[in-house]
Amino acid sequence: MKRLIGRPQEALLCAKAKRQRQCFICAKAKRQQQMFSVAKAKRQLQSAQPERKSTPRYDDKYGN
Repeated sequence: MKRLIGRPQEALLCAKAKRQRQCFICAKAKRQQQMFSVAKAKRQLQSAQPERKSTPRYDDKYGN
């Protein structure tokens, strides 16, 4: 176990770095969750819409 007596500034910097890393990881996880939710919602909207079928402009059978 490290001794922090005599090095309070170093201990504070270490604690600050840990908090910053935790905040960064938390923010990154939130962004990933939001992106996943948006992508899922888009897929659900697309699957709910009826599929459009293209109709040919000219029908070769009738010589148009």
